[in-house]
Amino acid sequence: MPYRHRAYIAVAVLVAAVLVWVAPRVSAETRPADGFSVLFVGNSLLGSMTRATGESTPALVRGLASGAGRTIDVVEVIHSGYTLQQTWDDGLVAPALSDGRQYDFVVLQEYSTLVATDLAAATRTLRQTYEPNLHRALKPGGRVVLFKNWALVNPAPFPSTAAANDAIDRNYAALSAALATPHVIAPIADAFETLIATHGASFLIDPDGKHPNDTARYLDAVTLCGILSGESPRDLADLYLPAPVAAELRAVAATAIGY
Repeated sequence: MPYRHRAYIAVAVLVAAVLVWVAPRVSAETRPADGFSVLFVGNSLLGSMTRATGESTPALVRGLASGAGRTIDVVEVIHSGYTLQQTWDDGLVAPALSDGRQYDFVVLQEYSTLVATDLAAATRTLRQTYEPNLHRALKPGGRVVLFKNWALVNPAPFPSTAAANDAIDRNYAALSAALATPHVIAPIADAFETLIATHGASFLIDPDGKHPNDTARYLDAVTLCGILSGESPRDLADLYLPAPVAAELRAVAATAIGY
């Protein structure tokens, strides 16, 4: 391979890595003083309810923000088991974009393993289906939030969890580099990996090996709340968790998003 081509590839990889590193943190100065609006599009990884309170992750985010003095207008487009493309094709997103409605953030959560196993399909969905509509869906200064899914307990088709995590990191970086719309990555998988290394997968993942348990839903919510508010999640409310557990999760989330 000519040196010039190798150099181009090296620069592309470096740019993708930088995007992943710096993307999560967003200044609070971009937030309206009286609140902001968020559209959540995803499946049961984002929309399943806590056993403790019966709230979805978006609802937890709204509650956490409210406790911190911020108002979030939340719209949920959730369909269990769907990819983002299926959610769009079934017309589920269209009502949330009707009448010229706009959002400060659009959170996109893809099917659990799609980004890691089929980057081309995930990229087509973002670039060809969602991105052409995001320009009118986002307010000036608005951003997309890419929800970075965690590795499942069964890593197949990858030979190990480490290999699955490598694919997740690599492909979300590539997805970020391919998306021209202003965006950030919610490093959910990174926070999961940190905590699972210490506590084991059952600390965060239900016995089905895929879905978040109540502890994980809180982790997801404080991570997203920190990104959306532009403020460290370290002082958010404990909600339904014991204070020491909640504090540990907030610390991991804060580190993952750069606080």
